[in-house]
Amino acid sequence: MDSDQNHVGLVLPLDAKWPFLLRFPISWFSISIGLASQAYLWKTLAKHLPCIEIVLHLINQMNMIVWTMAMSSLIIITYTYLMKCLLYFEAVKREFRDIVRSNFFFAPWVACLFLALGVPPDIMRWIIGKDERVQDGWVIMLMVPIIGLELKVYGQWLLGGKDRLSEVANPCTHLSVVGNFIGSLLVAKVGWQELATFLWAVGIIHYLVLFVTLYQRLPSSMSVPKELHPVFFLFVAAPSTASVAWKTIVGDFDYLSRICYFMGLFLYTALVSAHHIFSK
Repeated sequence: MDSDQNHVGLVLPLDAKWPFLLRFPISWFSISIGLASQAYLWKTLAKHLPCIEIVLHLINQMNMIVWTMAMSSLIIITYTYLMKCLLYFEAVKREFRDIVRSNFFFAPWVACLFLALGVPPDIMRWIIGKDERVQDGWVIMLMVPIIGLELKVYGQWLLGGKDRLSEVANPCTHLSVVGNFIGSLLVAKVGWQELATFLWAVGIIHYLVLFVTLYQRLPSSMSVPKELHPVFFLFVAAPSTASVAWKTIVGDFDYLSRICYFMGLFLYTALVSAHHIFSK
C-alpha cells in the first residue's frame, strides 16, 4: 500500500472491489434512530390527542408497525456491523478514530433509548409482567454504555491534544450530546429524578460549548464539506429533546422548557432559510 493510501486510511487499493462489510459504515445506525423516534412520536400522539376510538386504534397500530420496523432494522444492522467487527476489526478502529464517523458509535444506543421510549403498551406489559424491576434493569443496561462513551469523548475534548473539541467539532458531534437528553427523558419516566437532572445538566453544558465552537468556526476547525450540510439539522435535535426531557423531569412546560423549545424552533427556521438561500 503506497503512502497516499496510508494517508487516507484505506485497507484496499483504490482499483479493488471492496467487500460489502468494508462498505458498511457505522452511520447506518441512523436509520434505526429515525424509525425509532417515529415510533415514539406515534406513541405520544396516542397518549395526548383526544381521538375517537377508531382513530386511536389506528395510531396504536402505526406505533406497533413503525416500532417493529425500527427493531428489525436495528437487529439487522447490529448483526452486520458485528460481522464487520469480527472480520475487519482494523476498519472498525479506523472508523472509531475518524472525527465524523466516531460520533455514530453513540447511534446504536440512542436508537435503543428511542425504542424503549416508543415501545407499544402491549409489548411493555409483556416485558415488565408483574415485576417492575425488569424495567429498571433495561434502563441501566442502556445508560451504562452511553455514559462510558461520554466519559471517553468528553475527556478527549477536555484534555486531548489533537482530539480537543476545537479540532474535531463537526455537526455530527451533536450525537454525543443528544444521548444525554434522550437518556434523561427515559430515566425521568421511570422516576429517577436526580439521575435525570444529572444527565440533563451534563448534556446542556456540553451542548452550549459545542454550539459556540461550531458557530464561531475556529481557525483550527476543519471546514464542513457540502455533503455534511444536511446534518446541520442536528443543531435542532439537542434543544428539542432537552425541552421535552426537562418538561418530563419537572412535570410542567416551564420557562426553561420553553427556552429550549424556542431555541430549537429558531435554529430550525434559520437552517431552512439558509438552505433555501444557499442552494440556489
